[in-house]
Order: sequence, then C-alpha cells, then structure tokens
Amino acid sequence: MSEDALAVIRLGEHRVVNPQPGEPDFLSAASGTAWSARRLYCVGDDQATVAEFELDPTEVLEALRANADTDILKPGVAERIIPEVLPIDPQERASKKADFEALTLVLRADIERLDHPERAEILRRFPHGLLLMSGSGGMSWEGFRRSTCVVYSLDDQGHIAGLPAKISLEALHDSLESGDDVTGDLNIEGMAVYGQSLVLAQRGNSVDEDGRPAKNLLIYLDLGEVLESIYTDLSVGVLELQGTRSYELGHLTVEHDGASHEVKIDFTDLDAVSDDPHGRLVFTAAGEGPEGSPVQNVIAGSAVGVISAAGELVSVTPLADRSIKLEGIDASYNPTLGSIDLLLVSDADDPDVPAPLFAARLP
Repeated sequence: MSEDALAVIRLGEHRVVNPQPGEPDFLSAASGTAWSARRLYCVGDDQATVAEFELDPTEVLEALRANADTDILKPGVAERIIPEVLPIDPQERASKKADFEALTLVLRADIERLDHPERAEILRRFPHGLLLMSGSGGMSWEGFRRSTCVVYSLDDQGHIAGLPAKISLEALHDSLESGDDVTGDLNIEGMAVYGQSLVLAQRGNSVDEDGRPAKNLLIYLDLGEVLESIYTDLSVGVLELQGTRSYELGHLTVEHDGASHEVKIDFTDLDAVSDDPHGRLVFTAAGEGPEGSPVQNVIAGSAVGVISAAGELVSVTPLADRSIKLEGIDASYNPTLGSIDLLLVSDADDPDVPAPLFAARLP
C-alpha cells in the first residue's frame, strides 16, 4: 500500500429539485457514480433513486488546480427506479431496499467497439448508449436475493430517457455464489465497461464457511452478450461469464477502545479510466470492521487503487481523511499532467446526511 495519503476536495452535495413523496431533497447513500461530458449520474442504494446532474468539466479542473473545496454541483433531477417508498425505520429499510450498489454508463463508442454479431441491433436499440445499475446480489433478511438490474436508455444529450427496463441477474448471482471463486457472501459493489467486458467488483467483506476472510474479486462478463440479453430474455446468467480474478488489497490500522486493529479493505466500486492510453482500471475500497470483531462496523478508512491492463494490482493509496467511506468512483485520464482525475462519492450511513461529491488527482 502506498505510503502517501490521497487528499480530496469537496465539490458539493447530491441534492435534487424533485424529491419523491416521502423522500428528502437529496441522495444520502450514494453508492455508484458515472460522468460523461457534462452529465453526472448517481444512484442511492437505499432510496431506489437515480439522479442526473449537470457538472462542468472546466469547473472540476479548476477546482482540482486550486486544490480547494467549492460548491459547483447544482441540484439534479431524480428518477424513481422502483415505485415503492421505503420505510423510515433503518432496520426495515435495510431489509426491503433493492441495494443498488453498482452503476455504469455504456456509451455509443463502447457499443461501436464491440466484436459481436448483434452489434448493429444493439446500436439500433441504444443509439445514444445506456445507463446500467444493479443490486448487490446479497440476500435480504426477508429471504429474497437483490438481483434486479435496471437499464435506462439515454437521449442524444445524455439525459435519461423513457421508462426503465428491469433485468434479472438472479441466475448469474446464484451461479457465482454456488461456485468456487466467490467465497463468503455475494456482494457486488462495482461495475465498469472495460473493452469487450462488463466487469463486476465483488466486495470480500464477509467470511467463508470456515471463518476465513472472503476474497475480493473482479468478475468479467461478455459485454455484447449482456447487452443482447437486455432486449431478448431479460436475464443474465452463467453464459455471459468470462472469468474472475482475485485481489489482496491490504489493511488499514484503526484505533478503537485504546487498542490498534488491522482492518482488511475491500472493493466498493470500480471504473475504467476514460481515454487512458495505458488501459487501466481504478477502484475504491473501504475498511470496515467485520461482524463479531471488536471493531464491528467501525470504519478504518478508504483507499483508491489502480489495476493495470494486464490485471496486476499497481497501487493502493489510502485517503488522508479516514472518516470517509468511499462508495463510488469515476476516473478520467488527464493528458496534460499524465494524472488520473477522480470523482468520488461516499455513504455516511445516515439517511439525514446528503451524500457529498469529492474530487481528487492521482499523480
């Protein structure tokens, strides 16, 4: 793990102009983010809401150059993914939420690059790209698997267009959890388009049946097959699966009740670096004390990591502010500086606190 800590600046809060009945005028648990041109999208895992914002790239670059907090995120427009209003009680809310943890954009350029026999038909159906968000695949306390994937088409300006389509990931999730690669509980927290693949990030923040820490995995799906399934059988299963790769991300030290504890860090989101000549992936990871430990649910901090085009772990850099639990990342290559510029979102695990938007720069 890198010795240098990563500082972030704050760009504003995820507020919306059209809160749904019974909901606040902001997203609280921001769990995934994506940015293209001037459009920023964010999904809340416990509100079943996706919101669209306008964010000027020039203003972001200026804030990063000044290395100072600012307030450039204007209130956005919310779209209700699932019609039901979730209960206010935290335990009931946690049990009933769809747990949308992963979000990614599929751009027209991504579809055009596909080597797939149905590429022309996929382009016809999604001429301006699409927005994907999915449940974590975990089991609720009430016994249902959170396997809903929601798809929105985009218009020529990048706005969310029309009604969402619901796709089932249950067959894929069942296959992953019953297979040998996933250990512990299934918990998909990130999703990214990467060449011909749709890559999922499995957060290894549980233990296996022998009490050993679960693995962090990247799970590769065939992007063309996934997109074809969206308009054919409305289900993604094992046939789309290409393979997995496991990663050891390290630990963070936390002081609690007068003692030091080493807390394993695990994936919380994933993105491909836009326009990157090196073809890298970046991820966020968080250290959260495991169930049954002296530091159960204690946040040890977060980190940002880089994975090379060959799939090797290049770096893991902890955040300077250990109170932030990162849940979402968008990354773009800065050709002038050779840096990776980041947008980051966090979840304070408090429904009364608006989720902030951060920015940072990896040299």
